[in-house]
Amino acid sequence: MTTEEQSIDEHWNELVTAALLGTDRRDPPAAPGLLGDFVADTVRSDPSSRMLAQIAACTAIRRAAVLPGEALAPLADSTIDERSPCPPAAVDRWRHITTSWPVLEDEWVTVLITNGWRAAPELVPAMLRRHRRDPLRHLRVVLAAGRTANWLVEHLPELAPTTPQAANAVDPERLAELPMLPIPPELGRLLGASGAEIGGVVAVGLEDRTLAESHRAVLVNLLARCAPDGLSDIADVLDAVDPMSPGRGLASVLADLATTRYRMLDELS
Repeated sequence: MTTEEQSIDEHWNELVTAALLGTDRRDPPAAPGLLGDFVADTVRSDPSSRMLAQIAACTAIRRAAVLPGEALAPLADSTIDERSPCPPAAVDRWRHITTSWPVLEDEWVTVLITNGWRAAPELVPAMLRRHRRDPLRHLRVVLAAGRTANWLVEHLPELAPTTPQAANAVDPERLAELPMLPIPPELGRLLGASGAEIGGVVAVGLEDRTLAESHRAVLVNLLARCAPDGLSDIADVLDAVDPMSPGRGLASVLADLATTRYRMLDELS
């Protein structure tokens, strides 16, 4: 630090002291060197005006002496994700299925990726947090969200996978595969059947009580994995179950699942 720089710093400290005491009690210190020539002005006859001139000049000099710091890393990757964010209806659908039908979430994410959509930004934090303990599903979210997910994970460690080493070991071929769901053979044969046939078998079983509440889980799995083109017919058949039938309640629940899955796929088509 040069002598001139030292005198500016010292003079600044003296100005601060004078400001605290007030110019009524203490005249401002005389400006050193070239600063004195710069602020010399007979128009400023009162002490407070002369002091304000010195403060302004000192502030300019002190700021001019500040060197720029090191360049900061960019807040986000500059690459552009060309994919369009999924539509608002799909955003609402994700929130609905994660609350009511989580069995459909894997298909929602894989269809979104396959059809070239990008997860809407407002969903990404919740999606990352939801699957922190599942390396495969967390990686699917990263693929669905793109650089938004990478940026969030970098800046918010609580959104990173709990076992990053496991995420690195995920087989890429598994990303597009839906997990197997347990379905008994007598229902599994319906996976490739038409919607009318699936709906008819389930509706008759509910009405004659060969299918009951104890079969709910496997019936949900059946409708979550059957051919998508029959979902609308399944919903229609189940909605037509006799209101007086003991299986009417479960039929309505399954019809809602079929309708939800149908609309989910349509929104991401």
